[in-house]
Amino acid sequence: MSITTQQQLAHLVNQTGSHQIRAGDKHRFIASSFVTVGDRIFCRRYGFGEPSWYSAFADDSEGQIRLDRTYVDIYGAVPADLETINTEVNQAYFDKLERLGANSWRSWVQDPKVMASTLEITLR
Repeated sequence: MSITTQQQLAHLVNQTGSHQIRAGDKHRFIASSFVTVGDRIFCRRYGFGEPSWYSAFADDSEGQIRLDRTYVDIYGAVPADLETINTEVNQAYFDKLERLGANSWRSWVQDPKVMASTLEITLR
């Protein structure tokens, strides 16, 4: 499958069950959970050990995601509008957790440390 637009990528994120991310092209893929706000895609850390995939993106924004069996080259960066978009990202995670029956994770979504680790994924 060839992904050529951010809109196609966001649609694929919403249609797939397995989300993984890696920084660069040499690191291993790490399971994650992506959410969308419109055509924008976001993920967050839920572990804070270092080194991490998140800190690797701070050094070099290029990476890849794997959505089920589809690999996509991406950029990962802290969104410029982090303070304002986080409310919508939180809601997207709440909605996803409710669909998955994982409401016990709701407090994780609003943890300030987790919110500060929001990464935006864009098509490379």
